Amino acid sequence: MERRNFLLGAAAGTVALGLGACSSDETNLTEATDSTAAPPTVAPFDRTPFTLGVASGDPDSGSVVLWTRLALEPLAGGGMQGDVPVQWEVATDDSFDDIVASGTEPAIPRYGHSVHVIADGLEPATRYRYRFQAGAQTSAVGMTRTAPADDAPPDTWKLGVASCQDYQDGFYNAWRDVAATDLDLMIFLGDYIYEYGPAPLGPTVNRQHNSDEITDLVGYRNRYALYKGDPLLQAAHARCPWVVVWDDHEVENNYADSTPEDPGETAGFEERRAAAYQAWWEHQPVRFGPPADGELTIYRALRWGTLANLVMLDTRQYRTDQACGDQVLQLTTPACAEVTAPGRTLLGTEQETWLFEQLDGSDTAWNVIGNQVVMTDLRVGPVVLNFDQWDGYPEARQRLLGHLDSEGITNCVVLTGDIHLGGVGDLNLETASGAKTVATEFVGTSISSGGLIPESLEDTARSLLTDVKYFNARQRGWLRCEVTATEWTAEYRVVQDNHIDGSPLMADGTFTVTPDRPGAVVS
Repeated sequence: MERRNFLLGAAAGTVALGLGACSSDETNLTEATDSTAAPPTVAPFDRTPFTLGVASGDPDSGSVVLWTRLALEPLAGGGMQGDVPVQWEVATDDSFDDIVASGTEPAIPRYGHSVHVIADGLEPATRYRYRFQAGAQTSAVGMTRTAPADDAPPDTWKLGVASCQDYQDGFYNAWRDVAATDLDLMIFLGDYIYEYGPAPLGPTVNRQHNSDEITDLVGYRNRYALYKGDPLLQAAHARCPWVVVWDDHEVENNYADSTPEDPGETAGFEERRAAAYQAWWEHQPVRFGPPADGELTIYRALRWGTLANLVMLDTRQYRTDQACGDQVLQLTTPACAEVTAPGRTLLGTEQETWLFEQLDGSDTAWNVIGNQVVMTDLRVGPVVLNFDQWDGYPEARQRLLGHLDSEGITNCVVLTGDIHLGGVGDLNLETASGAKTVATEFVGTSISSGGLIPESLEDTARSLLTDVKYFNARQRGWLRCEVTATEWTAEYRVVQDNHIDGSPLMADGTFTVTPDRPGAVVS
């Protein structure tokens, strides 16, 4: 059995994904460490270095990415010295009697002693166990699975959708629910960490960040360590493979490309963004190498047999700066002329072209878009409530929805995070004869991040947003989906009270959509 195992941290440049379809950058991944180099050495550990858990991600039909990061002192830079050899194993059974892939990789200081391994030579549509070892210490065991073969018609696809897990806004009750659920894949749509400094403890702040606002690599690493130290998040990562993209808080709130939220902080922002991108890469199970020159191509596609082509977008790195001073909830102010200026983009020309090619070339039952910011039209007359969303880029939205319509693509489902509310929306194309529904959007609520709409305005918002079929801004949770070739079922799982550790979850709404008729219905 051929077993390629390599440290993606050694890869030079941005690397494309081989997941049924890949991003436009075609740099090859680096092979195993040069066998002529002196082997790394490691002193015996008197305690576990696997404090941040294990994870897997970006599966294809024959391989999956395995991840861990060694950190003896996770909140103080990691506390590791030198290169450390890390052994890894993949087995078909809990006791690891049937090991089907294994190898050794060095965890190196340059990338925070993180390890990214592609375990390949695996069987399609198969569940596996994996673990790591450093010195005499062994990690927790993770569960993962490969995707079906490209031409295989799976009966179902069970996936979760989540985003926005501010550590200070509540407990990770939703991750406990995820860890107890049988899933094929978890899609995470951004805001994995938040960059802010500590908030005062109080009724809605049960725990605090571990430093002032983070701006450098050490700060970002320590913030990821704080989040990844949560046992419920670790359990959810160990339950199934993930596909992860970032949004804004992995760097800074509402940044756009190289423009910070506060124009007065432009000096030094590119260095901050580069540090944030590296820390994100170091802590996620992704199938590409680290940032090069402060940039990282993360948009990519994953195929799930004949059932779905999943396209994951990046709506931060290439966008035009937000229009109209990036106002939020200015209910009496019509949009300024800038918002409709020609050429404004949310995806950038290259990514948008790639997205259209993915949609056009797909032969699966479903086209699925993993997207960070709300695409459904939430304008109230001439008023744009949030210029950071697709509402602030109407020309770009019209191009995408128009492409779906002109190409007769009726099987598109958009999965969205960012806004800290649960919502189901019709994606309507503006035509000369009126609005035409061309796709469906499921907006997952947040894991913990607080609602952005006050409860006092929730009923008003629900009555004004005519394209929205479900609206819950009060409760946190996640979205559980079960997909067949003929029906997509989405269930909103919400926490009763996320400021109580251990608060139960319940189903709050279930919706279905079919691939031949855009628009969800209550089931």
